[in-house]
Parts: sequence; structure tokens; C-alpha cells
Amino acid sequence: MDPYSIIDAQLDRRAAENGWTVVKEWAEAPARFFYIGGRAPFDCFQIVIDPPAAGAVVMTARSVDTNDNQEFEQTWRGGVAEFDNLLNSALALVETWRNRAP
Repeated sequence: MDPYSIIDAQLDRRAAENGWTVVKEWAEAPARFFYIGGRAPFDCFQIVIDPPAAGAVVMTARSVDTNDNQEFEQTWRGGVAEFDNLLNSALALVETWRNRAP
């Protein structure tokens, strides 16, 4: 069984609402991550969701590339029931990174 099945419905709904393309496999293993473009050319951010385990989920937002070579990363941990709140927190932080002063 895919360990992500417990969050896929929520993630798929949010992805459809926001136009994200969620990668669901990497190196022949289940994965869940997606990219968000920056406001500045070449800025790119990623949100990665680790496989849920024991009723918990870990989510990391990070910069992939930035015009000013700044590096950003933050991780959230919580129960699977908190998935939407964790995702909202990650998205809000990515939005602040996207809107930083040039």
C-alpha cells in the first residue's frame, strides 16, 4: 500500500485548486512534492511531503534556486489530521520568500 494514500485526496484537491503538478514517484519509490515559481525570474521553491507514518506527517518547504542565491528551508511536523494546516503554513512561508525585496 502506498503510504501517501492517507493524504492523497487532500493533496490532490489542493493541487487541482492551485494548478500544482504533484510528483508522485521519484527513483522508483512513492514521493510527493511540487514546485512553486517565484516572482523573480529563475526563483523556484519546492514543498516536499515525507511518507506519513504512525499518524504523523512531515512537510518541508525549501528554495531550489533564487536570483540572489539566498537559501531557505523550514520543516513542519504534525498529525495527519493537521495536513491542511501544515500545508497552509508551508505555502504562507513560501509566499513570503517569493515576495522578499530584490
